[in-house]
Amino acid sequence: MDKQITISDTDKIFATGVFLQPVKCTMDEKEQWRWVAVGFEDDSYYNGERIDIYDYANTLDGLIADSEE
Repeated sequence: MDKQITISDTDKIFATGVFLQPVKCTMDEKEQWRWVAVGFEDDSYYNGERIDIYDYANTLDGLIADSEE
């Protein structure tokens, strides 16, 4: 890259199959920035099987759609 790119905390980038957004978080009492997935373009897989997922949920288990529904 020839020039510096400037982004804000509301910008999103696209990587293969996923939209990412920068989020400031605290890890081990140190503040840092991390990329967080905020949307998905393609199918998702777990142990080789396709699964339906949600972009966000109130619980960890809520991130994966119930296959019984």
